[in-house]
Amino acid sequence: MSPSRTTKLAARIAGSALVCALLLACVSAQAADDATPELRILLATPTATMVQRSPQINLLGTAPARCMPTIERVTLDGTDLSVELKSPTTGCDSQHPLPFNLRVDPTASAGVPILPGQIYHVRVYAMNGAASLLAFHLIDTGAPASAPTPENGFWWSEASAASGPMSAGSGASIELQDGQLAVGLFGFAESGAPTWYFGSTRPTGRVATVSLVQLANGDPMFAPTGSLPSAQAGPRLELEFLSPTHARAYLVRSEGGRDVQVRALTLARSRFATGPTGSAWSGQWVLVPDDNGAPRIFEFTEPSSQDAETFHLGDTDNNASLDCRLAIGTRHPEVCTLSVAATPIADFDQVGLDRLSGHGSNGARVRLLRVPR
Repeated sequence: MSPSRTTKLAARIAGSALVCALLLACVSAQAADDATPELRILLATPTATMVQRSPQINLLGTAPARCMPTIERVTLDGTDLSVELKSPTTGCDSQHPLPFNLRVDPTASAGVPILPGQIYHVRVYAMNGAASLLAFHLIDTGAPASAPTPENGFWWSEASAASGPMSAGSGASIELQDGQLAVGLFGFAESGAPTWYFGSTRPTGRVATVSLVQLANGDPMFAPTGSLPSAQAGPRLELEFLSPTHARAYLVRSEGGRDVQVRALTLARSRFATGPTGSAWSGQWVLVPDDNGAPRIFEFTEPSSQDAETFHLGDTDNNASLDCRLAIGTRHPEVCTLSVAATPIADFDQVGLDRLSGHGSNGARVRLLRVPR
């Protein structure tokens, strides 16, 4: 980030009388401007001629005059979409950059369509000589209504087949308020010293792009307050929420207006309680239907049965039970069923620690909410 932009960002923060309340808006807005790559990846807006076609991708950017890039190759492997661009290497007029807009149609280029309801990991490469990364972005082709609501709290790095070993001691603080997502990312610098970044954004369906800033040069904790920290542009965090308590995260480092490195992480929110996995869902809960039906209260005891794939919680007074199936290789339930007198009354496909969302037996939306104690 240029010194002038850094100075402007620090001045904007320092000029606020309510820094704690306005940090979310001030920092994230300026950081988004500074960290926006020259090449942007967007889901194409459907038009009348695209109604019957699969989703497509737009690549927007700038390039020297007489050296506009063209799409060399498109490959689609599952949900990993790679686009290779090629540009002329001679006769370029770098003094006069011009905008370009390339349409990526995987059906026409790769013979495989982008499907609705999926999250795609899009990487764009420059193919002049050795391949080099230009941009990375997550695209959600699903309906926003299907997105899980991430729970507020601490999320920790964990090992997974998709992202590899856990990043020990690293994690995030995530909070969603009125559609605004705030993220504090904490870990370690190259020197091994602890560091943290902050940013906010509005999620787009199940994905969120957070431009982070690092706050530095603040007052020591025991010093009298007065001076404010400076803000320096940090990496970008791309989040893919799989459930209310489970997410894939991609930490993206940019240089000179292009993405140069992507680090995959798996983040999960877990309870502090020890004991069997199912015990995290014991306690008092209230079932709230969205069709104005009457709420119902349940008191689940410790799990009466559990194996590597499922657990069972009972409520003797209400003759009710909550049966959950764990996602493969994790301690996180992916689906739960609430039954009364052995008859299912609700199925939940979004399972958090404090909130379960799904549908009742009549098809209406229902929520099962934890009663704090």
